Amino acid sequence: MNTHQFPELTPELAEQAMLWIGDQVPGGFFIYLMHGSQDVVYINQAALRIYGCDTMEQFKELTGATFPGMVHPDDITSVQSSIDHQIEMDSSAAMDYVEYRIIRRDGAVRWVDDYGHFAQLPGYGDVFYVFISDVTDKRIAQAARLQMEVELSHERQRSEMKAAFLFNLSHDIRTPMNAIMGFSDLARRHINEPDLLVNYLDKTISSGKQLLALIDDMLEMNSLETGKIHLNEERTDLTQQLNLVIDLFRLEAAQKQLSLCTQINLPAEDVMIDQSRFRRIISNLLSNAIKFTPSGGMVTVTARQRHVSESGFARYEFQVIDNGIGISESFISHIFDAFEREQTSTKTGETGTGLGLSIVRSILNLMGGTITCTSEKGKGSTFTVGIPLRLAAGASAISDTVEDASASSDLQSPASVSAQGHRVLVVEDIELNRDLAETLLEESGFIVECVPDGCDAVEAVRNHPLWYYDVILMDIQMPVMNGYEATRSIRALPREDASLIPIIALSANSREEDKRMSLESGMNCHVSKPFDIDPLVMTINEYITLSGRTARS
Repeated sequence: MNTHQFPELTPELAEQAMLWIGDQVPGGFFIYLMHGSQDVVYINQAALRIYGCDTMEQFKELTGATFPGMVHPDDITSVQSSIDHQIEMDSSAAMDYVEYRIIRRDGAVRWVDDYGHFAQLPGYGDVFYVFISDVTDKRIAQAARLQMEVELSHERQRSEMKAAFLFNLSHDIRTPMNAIMGFSDLARRHINEPDLLVNYLDKTISSGKQLLALIDDMLEMNSLETGKIHLNEERTDLTQQLNLVIDLFRLEAAQKQLSLCTQINLPAEDVMIDQSRFRRIISNLLSNAIKFTPSGGMVTVTARQRHVSESGFARYEFQVIDNGIGISESFISHIFDAFEREQTSTKTGETGTGLGLSIVRSILNLMGGTITCTSEKGKGSTFTVGIPLRLAAGASAISDTVEDASASSDLQSPASVSAQGHRVLVVEDIELNRDLAETLLEESGFIVECVPDGCDAVEAVRNHPLWYYDVILMDIQMPVMNGYEATRSIRALPREDASLIPIIALSANSREEDKRMSLESGMNCHVSKPFDIDPLVMTINEYITLSGRTARS
């Protein structure tokens, strides 16, 4: 008996049976001609449902009853390529597999998988018979799993990076802390030996500055990542700003027996730029160059104007070049990533969070600038900064605004006014800090009065004669009335000097938004703790000069 036929059925009944069986198949199935118009000659009910159709008439209206009409227009080229490849393989057993999108009758876009096979059907010739199923939900689930795996992988990487960062940070904080505690103890033991005492105190101060730099880097990076830093453009002489930064490092370079050279070739015209951010960029690069260049080496700073546009902007290029230890090729691609260091400070003997270059790149991103690095291990590095800057017309006029005196006062010239006889009101709730400020200011020649809270500061001004205080140093976080509220209250007093007394924030709050809030509350500038007394005295004298006060007799 021929097993491929139903011997008891007529051809008509056999065809009906085959059609019935096709419609009972749970998955989609269709047959289409390979030549001519690629007409679909058979499609079962499951396939119709996949396309959202109830009848063959609806299917023909939707697709034209052609295979190209069944495939999403954006996918037909890749699907056809797969079909052609199947034909070329000429395998009698292999099923071709492809996934593509379809557009249902209701307009929904769905994904289907397609198992097809090329064959020769008697009476029709070359055909493809195809099994399809809707795999949209499966693809969504797979994509969700893949996204979850990617996120988990990224989270693991972030956790590992943070763990490594915290490990390095803990070491780098403990290193200067150990020096501070150790040399402080030695200073107390050798209190009557001046030479040793000065040496130990110098090392304590140096270690304190290292610790402060670590903290500043972390706060700066957080502000940059959260978008809380805004550029404060000022009219600026770039050559002057560069020389100010370079001069700060000349002593350090000399102590390390390094040659610090400059090739500054800038036109004599001002530009608009955030001065403190610009100095931060150059300072970070110059500090690294000196730090990682052995004794006897050379560090060079170059600057030039590259291009001037008709719209009033020019592009400036700055380079910091050293012949130091260099950077490995494998690390260069990560050098601007946050928390990354090629070697721990245990190996290099240098402390740092690995945030400096990341901070530089983030600031440059705000400015629309770029930074690149070329380096060779053992031969040195070149960092190149490009910044587009708006040209300022007319003569140079640096802004009088001091947004953060603690960051910029070391770049200012000492004020000519003497501290002798000027009265300072120190508003500070921590007794130890009050004692420290009072002692340092009195040794600098000021008359000092202290109050522990903002409300006391308002009453002190209210209850004394006009111009009794020449300047007020205002803490921010205090238990009853904070520094912002106290400043607003003082400015609102109905007296002639209320709006003119210089009020300087002296606070451990050092974020960008803290400085902005200080200025918005009515303060003249913001000095961050811990402070150096010499720059603080210069800042106080500068504002006393601006207020027009003269020394008391």
